[in-house]
Amino acid sequence: MAEAPAGPAPEAYRAPFHAGLLHPRYWPTWLGLGVVALISMLPRPLVRALGRGLAVLMWRFSARRRHIASVNLALCFPEMDASTRERLLREHFRITAQCFLDYGMLWFRGPGVHAQRIRLTGEAHYRACREAGRPVIILAPHAPALDFGGLRMSQIHDGVSFAKPMKNPVVEWINHRSRTQYSGDIFARAQGLRPALRHIRRGRFFYYLPDEDLGPEHSVFVPFFGVPKATLPALGRLAKLTGAAVLPSLSIYRPDEDVYEMRLEPPMGDFPSGDAQEDARRMNEAIEAVVRRDPAQYLWTLKFFKTRPAGEGNVY
Repeated sequence: MAEAPAGPAPEAYRAPFHAGLLHPRYWPTWLGLGVVALISMLPRPLVRALGRGLAVLMWRFSARRRHIASVNLALCFPEMDASTRERLLREHFRITAQCFLDYGMLWFRGPGVHAQRIRLTGEAHYRACREAGRPVIILAPHAPALDFGGLRMSQIHDGVSFAKPMKNPVVEWINHRSRTQYSGDIFARAQGLRPALRHIRRGRFFYYLPDEDLGPEHSVFVPFFGVPKATLPALGRLAKLTGAAVLPSLSIYRPDEDVYEMRLEPPMGDFPSGDAQEDARRMNEAIEAVVRRDPAQYLWTLKFFKTRPAGEGNVY
């Protein structure tokens, strides 16, 4: 049974529709959205064939993203030979292409389709925490299917998250509309942690995206796949201030079944420790564990190692 939504938070970020979105400079965007809406109505075998074709185009014309991902994989999986890493990367591009095409399912299809095509596993871990009276923070690493898991979770349970607004206001409007169509509220990063603290304490889950490199300010360097990574130590502080359990997760696309899946893992034990460095290290270990199970599902095209320790050069 779904939790009763707490109602929109008055301080939450909004992206309302307004007349400026109909300006002629955005007409190509609206045309693209129409194509995405049409694709969402097509038979799945055809949509999957389109996904395979898009993956070929992305591989051919996204040299910069291929380079970033190749560097990340070489740093994180030095034990793999180059051909194995390339196969993994090609699979990652196929998954990314399919997720991109399927955003129409999030934006234009209804609750029945969402419930049918996005499943939630490990939900018992979440329910056990809530039945014990503990708030929950869901540790959600970046993945091509990240929004699919977040939408399904918010369809069943009541939660909040942070997000950075997209540059195109039309895409921002429809994506924000999708993310908040059920119980979810979104806060802007500039608002800081206070809104999250208030809503976690009220029992709303917090969908926490932990792994972007946001620069040296407020970060600590701890290992990630054995590589020093600038990591925000906010998770331990949030867990300590709210008493929340932290459930690692990963949202994935399963090509074998043509379904999306959000997997919730058991709560992190003995967390937080109270030591910012140690808690950041434990968080990265938890992310690494879920990524190793499905390495092609992680968003390797992000510059996870952009900030380097003193004396180390740019790896990209």
